[in-house]
Amino acid sequence: MDDWKSTVWLEKARYKPHRYYIRDEIEEIIKEENIDRNRFHEFSKFGYEDIIKKFYYNFADYKNFTPSRIHLDYTFMHIRNNLDVHYIDCFFRTDNWVEYMETVRAEISHITEKMYLILEQGWVYEGYVKEIFDVLIETDCGLTDCYIVSSKFDWFIAISYIEDNATIYRKQ
Repeated sequence: MDDWKSTVWLEKARYKPHRYYIRDEIEEIIKEENIDRNRFHEFSKFGYEDIIKKFYYNFADYKNFTPSRIHLDYTFMHIRNNLDVHYIDCFFRTDNWVEYMETVRAEISHITEKMYLILEQGWVYEGYVKEIFDVLIETDCGLTDCYIVSSKFDWFIAISYIEDNATIYRKQ
């Protein structure tokens, strides 16, 4: 995003709650990059909660860490210990967001079905690998923790801002 566009975008966003910044940015990226909404789109607002609950109850250790609400912040997720874990990459290895995202994309580039992109702020998107990463690569502001989740809920990739790494978790 050009500097002047970022400034204008931040000026407009100043009056909204913080959780809307990334949603607005993704909407702008979809428009600017002419991303086909059949290949990447915001999931139904009426279906957000179901997808988040499926994600949470498939992968979080909710039996030992019973929260008053579902947290999507990586440090509060309490991911189950019985999942197969594979570290994909660390942002600090290259200090280059595009290269980091390309390394993560390579891990799942062979997958052809739609999957979910769940943001820590609670937004849920549905799309294919190429379009999900086209959007992630272009994000400038507000992206913290996010999860790329298979539509079968048998694996997910956590991209953590705090941990500065990407990790894939699979059910065994």
